[in-house]
Amino acid sequence: MITPRLQMIIDLVSEKTIADIGTDHAYIPIKLASMGQIEKAIATDKNEGPLKIAEENVFRYGLSDKVSLRLGSGLDPINEGECELLIIAGMGGKLIGDIIEDNLSKSKSFKLLLQPMNAQAELRKRLINLGFKITKESLSCEGFKVYNAFCCERGKQKLPEEKFLHIPLELSCNKYYNMLVDKKIRELNKIIKGLENAKTPDYSEIDYYKNLLGKIENMNQKGL
Repeated sequence: MITPRLQMIIDLVSEKTIADIGTDHAYIPIKLASMGQIEKAIATDKNEGPLKIAEENVFRYGLSDKVSLRLGSGLDPINEGECELLIIAGMGGKLIGDIIEDNLSKSKSFKLLLQPMNAQAELRKRLINLGFKITKESLSCEGFKVYNAFCCERGKQKLPEEKFLHIPLELSCNKYYNMLVDKKIRELNKIIKGLENAKTPDYSEIDYYKNLLGKIENMNQKGL
């Protein structure tokens, strides 16, 4: 089933050869291949169970000649520069960052399409510091949940103001922009409340998050 989150990822793909890391049931490669949008896909997963289901799905759609399946963790199953685009979606931001940094030379041989489920700002900052530049941002919505995906590649980028790591300026015209801002406000309020309720509150940390919250609350549709 192609959900709005998965469709957002599909819509960001313009390359003809891809690898989907942690593919689960291979929905993204299958959809791209069935549309004729790609020529070749490699779908990997570290668990045999999901990869077996992915194999059955690929066979069902008659795409065995376009979608190859590989068992392995992280980027281990992929060779450097083997395809144009590497997709890592549906994982935590820290885990995505670890996968990339653990195989940094290999990671820099691809364009990256990332869809972190959390810690998006931390992942953006980490990637920029590792020598990547972010080239595209997108949002999708499922019910009350808003999801973000972005593309990056090897290159230099100046670290933006912190609020733009959380709410990228490029997204200011996206129809789900306000939902993203509201989501971040809720997250920051939850963090602040937890810090204030600690047995020994760290007031400098509380002030840091309150300052960031104030900046994000003041962001309007133009991302200012």
